[in-house]
Formats: sequence, C-alpha cells, structure tokens
Amino acid sequence: MTVNTVSEVQTTQKEPESERRILTFKANQVIWLLLSIFEALLALRFVLKLIGAKPATPLAAVIYVFSGFMRLRIFQF
Repeated sequence: MTVNTVSEVQTTQKEPESERRILTFKANQVIWLLLSIFEALLALRFVLKLIGAKPATPLAAVIYVFSGFMRLRIFQF
C-alpha cells in the first residue's frame, strides 16, 4: 500500500496599488449609489406629477423637497 502525499507551496505578493484600487472601487460604488437614489427620486417625482398628486400630501411633499433640493445642487454647475 502506497501513500501519496501532496505538498503545496503558496507564495503571496503584495500588489503595490491594491489599496488605491480598492479605494477607487468603493468610491465608484458610492457614486453609483447616490446617482441611483437621485434617479429614483426624480422618477418618483415624475410619477407623482403625472398622476396629479397634491403637493400637500406628506409623501409627495417629501419627494418634491428632496428631489428639488438635489436637482438644484447638482445642476447648478
């Protein structure tokens, strides 16, 4: 009866730019998240305007305030 043994050697090298790449990836994710939230709020604002929601209702008022504030801040440049 023969016993086969396998030995494995692993070497690791630290990538010189890995922290920067991870930071860039995380920043990219945050930017996409913020833009997606902004787009969703604008879509909700459009739908509420389309169906004629009264601006005095709480949900419509919140959507109008947040989307209006963000629209002014982003498009002022």
